[in-house]
Amino acid sequence: MTCQARIRPLRHPHAIHPPGIHPPAIRLAAAAPGVVRRRFPVWTPAVCLVAILTACLFLPVLLPACASAGPIEVTDAAGILVTLDQPAARVVVIGAAPFIPLHMFYMFDQATDQLAGFEVRGQVTDEFLELIDPDLSMKQTLAANPGPESVAALAPDLVITKSTVEGQAVRTLKALGIPVMHVGAETPDMFLSDIQNLGKVLGQERRADIIVQFYTDHLAQIQQAVSPVPDPSRPRVLVLEYSSRGNRQALNVPAPGWIQTQQAVICGGNPVWTGSVSVQDGWQITGFEQIAAWDPDKIFLIVWYQLKGIEVLDSLYQDPKWASLSAVKQHELHLFPQDIFGWDSASPRWILGALWMAKKTYPDRFTDLDMSRTVTAFYTQMYGLDPETIATRLMPDTLR
Repeated sequence: MTCQARIRPLRHPHAIHPPGIHPPAIRLAAAAPGVVRRRFPVWTPAVCLVAILTACLFLPVLLPACASAGPIEVTDAAGILVTLDQPAARVVVIGAAPFIPLHMFYMFDQATDQLAGFEVRGQVTDEFLELIDPDLSMKQTLAANPGPESVAALAPDLVITKSTVEGQAVRTLKALGIPVMHVGAETPDMFLSDIQNLGKVLGQERRADIIVQFYTDHLAQIQQAVSPVPDPSRPRVLVLEYSSRGNRQALNVPAPGWIQTQQAVICGGNPVWTGSVSVQDGWQITGFEQIAAWDPDKIFLIVWYQLKGIEVLDSLYQDPKWASLSAVKQHELHLFPQDIFGWDSASPRWILGALWMAKKTYPDRFTDLDMSRTVTAFYTQMYGLDPETIATRLMPDTLR
């Protein structure tokens, strides 16, 4: 009886002979009639070299996961180590001022697909995000201060919250096995670190580098222009928040570490209020008598969003009491720009506020800075919006 061995075809022949690499010649040993022998390639030195080079070229493509194996680790704004097994695919945003981490999150590609839900504070919809994500209304929303069960129901693989302190709600989510990452965004350095962390947890480090480069380039532009000015010659500036309660003015100045103070320092101004405030976080109430005592060279006015800024500005210029201030006499009372959100906020548009303040503080040193063009570049490069939408929906009235 003769024995016949059957050779099964390879399921994946390209794994041994990649496309474009032809198998070497096959030599058959003499076989008895009716017997089929297995065939083995003859590996000459030249063929071995080709095989090695081919493996070097194709293995990184065929096995990309091997190159990025291992957990993702970042230290967040609360100083806590956050570890993920892989880039986050379902993200939920919660906490105070959720629009800030949301606006940062949407600077990244695929954000519309990765956002599983977000907390809503107040009754106002986010018109800015609706410009970027037409399907925003289809996203799952959470009422203010959602319980951990509500968050967990969205099955997130990462929760993002704006805070520099870990609270009880975050600890509860972590006890449920849900990773949480804090973003701070209250200083330029903190903001840029937050962006780098977002890039890592979203698997988009290259995009994070592009975003950071945009900011550092413009910060360097400001620094190059204002650094030659000695401290005694720098204008004395005041950042002032104006709101009203009934018929009474409410005036506030920011804490030294807040982004509004940082903007004043970045633009080369000499903030007059930092030595007089006791708060380390938030805003401190002040009064006109204190403002008159400071008597700054320039005042940058942040008007409460429920008021009309132009009307407030005009009323202060016409107020006999305010007319005694040097800044008003020199027409250096300036309304801080805003689009849908103010340029003074810790949202990504703070760089626009810093550039605008620099131009107002040193107009002769920023003659080449066209703020309208800068706004268009910002929203085009950071959010992919078209120039027409930017011009009609996001260009501040003071720049039109």
